Amino acid sequence: MHLSSAIVFRPLKGLYELASELYRKFGEVLRPQLKTSGFIHYSALMGNSHAHLERAQLSTKPINSKTDVLVIGCGVAGCSAALKAASQGLSVRMIASATDPLDCNSYWAQGGIIYKGKEDSRDLLAQDIKYAGSFKCDDSAVDHLTNCGPASVDELLIQTAKVPFDKDSDGNLSLCLEASHNRPRIIHWKDHTGKAITEHIQQAVHNSPNIELVCGTTAVDLAISQGPTGNCCVGVHAIKSNGELVTFLASATVLATGGLGDIYENTSNPKSARGDGFALAMRAGASLKDMEYVQFHPTTLFIPGERRFLLTEALRGQGARLFNTNGERFAHKYHELEELAPRDVVSRMIVEEMKITCSDHVLLDISHLPAKFLVERFPSIYKYCLERGFDLTKDRIPVVPAAHYFCGGVQADVDGKTNLPGLFAAGEVSCTGLHGANRLASTSLLEGLVWGRTIGTNLVNFVASRQEENRTAEPFLHYGNQVPDKNEVSTLLDKLRKTMWENVGVVRSKETLTRALKDIMALKCRADDVYHRSRLTPETVNLRNAVSVGAVIVQAALRNKASVGCHFRTDGVVFPYKYETNKLESDAP
Repeated sequence: MHLSSAIVFRPLKGLYELASELYRKFGEVLRPQLKTSGFIHYSALMGNSHAHLERAQLSTKPINSKTDVLVIGCGVAGCSAALKAASQGLSVRMIASATDPLDCNSYWAQGGIIYKGKEDSRDLLAQDIKYAGSFKCDDSAVDHLTNCGPASVDELLIQTAKVPFDKDSDGNLSLCLEASHNRPRIIHWKDHTGKAITEHIQQAVHNSPNIELVCGTTAVDLAISQGPTGNCCVGVHAIKSNGELVTFLASATVLATGGLGDIYENTSNPKSARGDGFALAMRAGASLKDMEYVQFHPTTLFIPGERRFLLTEALRGQGARLFNTNGERFAHKYHELEELAPRDVVSRMIVEEMKITCSDHVLLDISHLPAKFLVERFPSIYKYCLERGFDLTKDRIPVVPAAHYFCGGVQADVDGKTNLPGLFAAGEVSCTGLHGANRLASTSLLEGLVWGRTIGTNLVNFVASRQEENRTAEPFLHYGNQVPDKNEVSTLLDKLRKTMWENVGVVRSKETLTRALKDIMALKCRADDVYHRSRLTPETVNLRNAVSVGAVIVQAALRNKASVGCHFRTDGVVFPYKYETNKLESDAP
């Protein structure tokens, strides 16, 4: 196990415990104000700077009744867990921060999802996963994915959700090749597989009588119950779109909130991907793992002043080539697999060529393929590029790397369990060790599907075991009552994004990481102040979470002095690996 795998992050327990101790001692004095019993969130009692505030925002009662399962997030992982649990008779409530449930990470996945290729095997897929992950992958997690993957696709996507995956001329599922796969095994729907999967699996959720979907509701903190055997998660405190604080109670809580790409200046992720789930888990006492491993996608459309638009891995899988601005191909200089090398390698080669040519981008060219094929296979990308003056069938397209996927996260086992009883995690917010130091293309949707299905399957027994317990959530209290300054919130987020991109990006060093940590800790002080003095809004909650997660990523990157996978330090020790042996030549510390 390398150094970073042994590092977990937990909240400052002293504050949490002190707040609870204060309540236990002075609860009777506070009760006339609170009109309820239980836990006071430490932000309400810690810090004299807020002692003058007289009113509090308080979650005083749960919404409706307690459900068996609460799912936070409505992407592939969350929907899979909800559908499987509901199919076994459990009552499920799902909450989503967006008013439109399609506004989630899963929707934006382009390339496809791993299924099974011709003359393929679990061992061959496992080999590719481990190679892409620099052989830092957890073997049990890899085995779980390769064993359960095809059955999960069959059951939830093909049979239940009826996703209309593309077919070949013989009527069989169309298989495509993507980078670092040894053979075609990716099924897809044109060039927007995430859209098709998310729309259809959410429709299945809507059709289930046992699932309630609550949109426009932002999770603020996990609801914790203290007991003689320790803390456990019993739901979540959240804020509705009208500002009302509510508490959702459940026997089991599934965290499926997606990633954190939007804490970077350049990202392929939607604006909602700010790391909320990681921060929720950390503050509640759940362990985080491998937080330095941020994957950067090599090819996003580069148009100055616009958000980056993903250009799927499948383009290079179909034969797209990379050129620098001098018109020279360069991938062969860096890796024997050229454009089909692992994503971390391709991202770094692009950054190096940009440096050599003093350019702010490189070029992606697939115009040598038939125009009709390109328009039919990549309709969304073709249309998007054409609207911005680039014809995929004729032109070389300007591209740059961008933050794309997070390989670390809330530590979970093969059953999705975290170290906090009652809390499960699935999808990008989780870290099962599947991806190791870098993710293989098209494993993300499958990971969410497999672990969501596994969690949902096992929840029947877990919920039954909790029926005799009568745990209540300790109420959430927040004293801030000022109207937040939207410009201040936006400015702090922009500073965070710029710091993360410039100092904690594709290439890092002790110097850049140290500078980033200093800047982010200063931002964190300001963000915490905004949060504590302001009335709760989705924006102040997101800011608090984003800065907290950024700080943890920098700390993890500083601790891990090895250059492995997508964590590349110019001053780090590089540990090369051999494809033939599937082992590192020298294991990282």
